[in-house]
Order: sequence, then C-alpha cells, then structure tokens
Amino acid sequence: MDSILYDKKDHIAYVSLNNPDKLNAINRKMTRELAKVWVDFRDDKELWVAILKGEGKSFCSGADLEQMERGKWGFQQSLLFGDDRARPSNYRVWKPIIVAAQRHVYGMGLALFLECDIRIVAEDVKLGIPEGRVNVPVLFAPFILDYMPRAIAAELILTGRAIDAKKASELGLVNRVVSKDQLLPSAEQIAEDVCANGPLSNWASKEMYCRCRDMDFESALAFVEHVAKPVMNSADSVEGRQAFIEKRKPEWKVK
Repeated sequence: MDSILYDKKDHIAYVSLNNPDKLNAINRKMTRELAKVWVDFRDDKELWVAILKGEGKSFCSGADLEQMERGKWGFQQSLLFGDDRARPSNYRVWKPIIVAAQRHVYGMGLALFLECDIRIVAEDVKLGIPEGRVNVPVLFAPFILDYMPRAIAAELILTGRAIDAKKASELGLVNRVVSKDQLLPSAEQIAEDVCANGPLSNWASKEMYCRCRDMDFESALAFVEHVAKPVMNSADSVEGRQAFIEKRKPEWKVK
C-alpha cells in the first residue's frame, strides 16, 4: 500500500492518508486500501487503538474531484467512491480510533474525522462541507446529526463555509486543540491512556455506544447483557480486579 501508510507499534496502529500533493484528497485507491486497513486493524488482537492522521500539510481536503470528473461518475459510482468504503463503521470496527487532524478537514474527510472516537486538532484546522459549491449532494448527510446539532449541520452543508478550531471546540466536535508540533504527541498520549484500560472492556463499550443509540430501551438492555456479560466473565476482568486489590498495573491478555 502507498496511498495509505499503515504501521504498528506495540498496541497502537498508525493509519496515515498519503496523498499530500492533493492535500490527501481521497481517491479510489485510497478507499480500497483503507478498507483493507480497517479489516486488518479490527482482526489483529495485538492492536488495541488506532491513530488516524494525514501526511503533509493537511488531514484531508475531501474527495478527489478531478478523478471523479475523469471517470464521469454517476450516483452509484459516487457512493462506491468512498463514503462507505472509507468509514470504519462499515467494517464493524469497535476498537477505539483517535484522529489527529491539521488544516483541512473537508467533505469526505470530515465524514471520516467524525467517525473517530477521540478528535485532536491543530490550531490551524478548518472543518467544512463544500460539496454544494460544486453541486454535489452531501452523501453522509443521513448520518451527520449523530455528531452535531441540526442547525450547525445545516449551516455547514447549506453555506459551504468552514468553522475553525475554536468554534469546533465550543461545539464539542473536538476533544483538544493543540499546536501543530504537539498534534501527534497528544494523540499518542491519549492512545497510551486508552491502552491502560482493558481492551475487551473498551471494545465492548464502543460497540454498545455505537449500536444502542438507535434501539429502544428494552432492546438496548438486552444488547448490553449480550455484549457485556462475556467481558465481565473474562480472564482480563479477573486480572483487572486482582490488580486493583494488589495496587499494581494489570497485564491484559485479551481473553
């Protein structure tokens, strides 16, 4: 893979969008490679958390419109282009994902950004949805109200204007705003904090908060029991309780 850089260090996966000459605009090759990465990350039990970032000056400027135009893409091709194929939720990735984003977070890049659990941005970041300026409907519009109030989503979509890091922080769209030189170190520190928790617990909790929000109360309770019970009866839960009693760090075995 070269459009996506994928590295593993200890229990952390590093996933980088690698199309810096086009500000990491997402093309067909990138979506195919991202799909492979999310499946590998999901299935590798030694990987407990991922950091998603962009190479170069920008996180992601959106879809590669030049490639779409050369291909004369219609609606179905646009759907396959990236919105679903690039999104980790399409592959039921219940492991935590941290995003570290700078400068541009636009269009399809914003859809990918919002899917991440913990969002760290540089002070120069801009979040926007400029599709309307080229008369392209926002294909992730059905999901955007999961992440922000309707009025904010409507302004982003219907005006094409971007918001800066300060506004994004005020709206609760990001967890931290840091200087550019602290972007990756901040994400890595959070990743280490994530790894201190029991992986099985984190994965179960993420699956529950992602999947239960559309369920009625009784269905959600049944799903919680289904997902949580095996984790609470696991060897790692025994280890966690014992480590707490003995005042030591737990040694997670992911079983």
